[in-house]
Amino acid sequence: MPNFLHVTYDQDAPAIASVVDEVSLWAAHFGLFLVSHLELRPKQNILDVACGTGFPLFELAQMHGASCQVTGVDIWKQGIERARLKAQTYQSPNVQVLEADATQLPFADGSFDLIVSNLGVNNFTDPAAVLAESFRVAKARARIVLTTNPTGHMSEFYEVFRQTLQELQKPAYLERLQADEARRGTKESLSAMLQAAGFRVVKIREDSFHLRYLDGSAFFNHPLTQLGFLDSWRQVVDQEDEERVFALLENRLNQLASAAGELRLTVPMLYLEAEKPEGEPFPA
Repeated sequence: MPNFLHVTYDQDAPAIASVVDEVSLWAAHFGLFLVSHLELRPKQNILDVACGTGFPLFELAQMHGASCQVTGVDIWKQGIERARLKAQTYQSPNVQVLEADATQLPFADGSFDLIVSNLGVNNFTDPAAVLAESFRVAKARARIVLTTNPTGHMSEFYEVFRQTLQELQKPAYLERLQADEARRGTKESLSAMLQAAGFRVVKIREDSFHLRYLDGSAFFNHPLTQLGFLDSWRQVVDQEDEERVFALLENRLNQLASAAGELRLTVPMLYLEAEKPEGEPFPA
């Protein structure tokens, strides 16, 4: 009798309802982009860097099957605890989850065949250090796969933001906004960062999707905006101008949405896959 026929789930158990939760629409777009371009191979030791609560960690484990071991690491303690509950509830023997700093991974040199990070690179304090450490723990011929939202995301919002700041005639605000946009990197800058860590880029894929909101008010009140972006946008302006600027922004986005029938924001997606060359030492 196949082993999978022995696995049962009690749908009345509180843990089931607790962990079979929704993945954010934002993360899902990038996760699907990742798995649609990733070549599946057997007997892989896989590392998910910045795994959060476990997406796409568990999808990777389930897609690759029992011959592969998947490890997730993150410094977010609450996220790791959630991922551990999922591992227990899903009865996933090929998954382990560790609270660990991606710049100081607790693994030996040459441990992994595949390293992935879905939307991680933009959130690393020191992405170059994370990639260097990823190179260290990668086996020869190992792959590293990154997905991210590069420079140009939500361009419609940034254009309204820029126009609003130009009216204030404070060049420092425009410089801060430009820096906020640019910090996400480009295909070229992220490829160069991988190459500087010692990897060889072997595949690049680009795509995009749209975030849709009824109006600017819905956009600003959405948890994605609140948790993922608003803090950095608030840092563009000084505190004494914050309420005025964001009230203007909300009003102008509402006007834009009223004229167009909705607020529609473009989000570019970038998939980068690189390989550790065989016999390559750690870059000096």
